[in-house]
Amino acid sequence: MTLSRHARARLRRAVPAAVASLALAGAAATPALAHGTGHGGSNPGRHLGQHKGHHHHHHHHGKRHNALYVSPSGNDANACAKAAPCKTIGHAVSVAGNGATVVVLSGTYAEQVTISKRLTLVGKGGATIDATGQTNGIVISGAGASHAAVSGFVVEHATQEGILATQTAHVTIAGNTVKDNDLGAFGPNPTGECAPQGEVPGDCGEGLHLQSTAHVKVVGNLVTGNTGGILLTDELGPTKHNLVLHNKVLDNLFDCGITVAGHNPNAVQNGVRKPRVAGIYANVIAFNKSDGNGVRGEGAGILLAGAGPGTGVYRNLVKHNEASGNNLAGITLHSHAPGDDLNDNRFVGNRVSNDALGGDPDAGVTDTTGILIFSAVTPLRGIVVRGNVISDVHFGIWTRNVPAIPANANTFVNVAVPLQQQ
Repeated sequence: MTLSRHARARLRRAVPAAVASLALAGAAATPALAHGTGHGGSNPGRHLGQHKGHHHHHHHHGKRHNALYVSPSGNDANACAKAAPCKTIGHAVSVAGNGATVVVLSGTYAEQVTISKRLTLVGKGGATIDATGQTNGIVISGAGASHAAVSGFVVEHATQEGILATQTAHVTIAGNTVKDNDLGAFGPNPTGECAPQGEVPGDCGEGLHLQSTAHVKVVGNLVTGNTGGILLTDELGPTKHNLVLHNKVLDNLFDCGITVAGHNPNAVQNGVRKPRVAGIYANVIAFNKSDGNGVRGEGAGILLAGAGPGTGVYRNLVKHNEASGNNLAGITLHSHAPGDDLNDNRFVGNRVSNDALGGDPDAGVTDTTGILIFSAVTPLRGIVVRGNVISDVHFGIWTRNVPAIPANANTFVNVAVPLQQQ
């Protein structure tokens, strides 16, 4: 069995990225993650308080009163006050206290913004981070950034990811436009995540990347014109309990709209899940629109995949999404290797149409397909496919090594072969 171009790309990216990051983080990598997750979970009071209408409003008003302000016409010698704003987002972030709000006024900011403390960063009037020549637009990193929030920005032109959240928890990324990033993929000498491997192009981490995060909410963003859209990976620890909701992931031409890719070979050991070590599990991907992705490369609307033995992508829920016009199936699951774990994933109430315009080379499928669930080696367990509406394709649902799906569990419209199960 040869690894597909897609799987090789994922596998190739996993190892150097993990090594490089671990080298940076040193021995603290795992404790930091544990601390970040624990920190989020150990302080439920404040989190609950934010959801009580009256308390939240009052708290919000107080914070705004002491907010820091940034404007293209400002000066970093200023105190970042509303009447005397700072000029760069990075300066305001560096002087802001934990829990502060940074309001970024309309305009374009040529910088990479790194958040490592609990800040609320708010873009007004389409405030634009132009990350030309920078690795990323916004990086939200580490346990200290737990409960940070970023909303209202246009993030564009980064060499790699527009927005990267790594080894953090309880972060909110909402209402941003992440477009035209991953530019390193097209440079003369792509490096890092952008570097190709043989004929496999790099993907630069795609537009918006959650790497080893927990309880992060990615809500209501527009992600378009990147190599790929939204990416979840687990190089530096588990990626769990994240919510990817109500995003529009459109026309990311070289890779998938939403990719859930197990990269860490230690997620499953001898058939036993190691949820504290790695794995991508208990995430919810719902109410997203994922159209027109991968048409110049190889990309599904939504893909769950393991890059090799020991990887784990399990117990995730993919529901009420819409996917059409993608190069691979609207919803795709690929299990390539013995010893990976792609079990117990549920696909419920999605609407997919006119997908797999390029078939699926991994599965040997050449026709259009709505939902494709493929295990090359190991029979999958606990896969649920129900309540989906699948239209305008040759194969409605195509599976290999998957438990039988009842004929009446899904709805098919203008589909030649509703169920093809092997």
